[in-house]
Amino acid sequence: MTIFVYGDDTFRVAERVARMKAAFAEKFDPTGLNLSVFPKEDGEEIKKEDVQQAVRSMPFLSTRRMVIIKDLVSETVKAEEDDWAAVLEKTPDFTIVLLWERTEPKVLEKKALFKRLKGTADVHYYPFPSLEGEKLSAWILGRVKALGGSILPAALRILMERVGPDLWQMQGEIQKLVAFANGAQINEKMVEQLVRASFEGEIFALMDAISCKRPAEAIRLLEQERLSGANDFYLLTMLARQTRILLGVRSLLDKDSRISSREIAAALEISPFVAGKALAQARGFTLQALKEAHDLLFRFDRDAKTGRMNAGLAVDLISVELSK
Repeated sequence: MTIFVYGDDTFRVAERVARMKAAFAEKFDPTGLNLSVFPKEDGEEIKKEDVQQAVRSMPFLSTRRMVIIKDLVSETVKAEEDDWAAVLEKTPDFTIVLLWERTEPKVLEKKALFKRLKGTADVHYYPFPSLEGEKLSAWILGRVKALGGSILPAALRILMERVGPDLWQMQGEIQKLVAFANGAQINEKMVEQLVRASFEGEIFALMDAISCKRPAEAIRLLEQERLSGANDFYLLTMLARQTRILLGVRSLLDKDSRISSREIAAALEISPFVAGKALAQARGFTLQALKEAHDLLFRFDRDAKTGRMNAGLAVDLISVELSK
């Protein structure tokens, strides 16, 4: 049996692998002598001969063995694909091979080794793409409820905006919020007080203020970032990155006003979550305004790096310019 557990939502991938390991141990391997994991530590080389021996060795006082291999398909170079296929295509019936891949599903599924192993008998698939929109919302609500808590819709929206699809951070924030609420419903004030926005959360909040033409709020958010230790050159880089994304999205919007966030994500090679936020923000700008802002950013960045302009002033000026 071959099992693929894969996706760029590495939190849910790791959870599924952990559950499968626990179920295997309970049913087939209480001694722990029939489980092999490759590599034992991230960065360690995976040797074909070691995997082959683990796959083909008879189970010890059991009817099954499990062999877990991390990132094999995504990291195997083309020249070695045939050798690995030869090892794994001949998996005995008593061995469960679990391929644990931390790569976006659509990327992994294009790999020649994935397609090759897909043709073997008794193959199972568990893809976990990054969550967004209603699916992310449902996941958060489920986690909050499982911990005995509840959350207001407005607080849920702020939490999603601040953390985004990073479920590793999201799980920690949910645990913190439920504990802090202590039986009360989680509200907006609690989220704003306890949850520090991720990089994407920060830039999205700032660009929301700018795209909605709220310069005073944009400056307030910039000052908040400075007080938390953000460097002005870093803020300038953030603004430049998001402006380039918005330029790409606005250009696509001008060609097709009905374009979806998924189509934008594929065209610009960004995550669907980022694409969805950028799509909403791009509607607040014209293509010409974004081109002018991009040119201004280039000039301000050059002047800041050559000492002709203070970096903080450059950040403030571009934020006000974009807010007009």
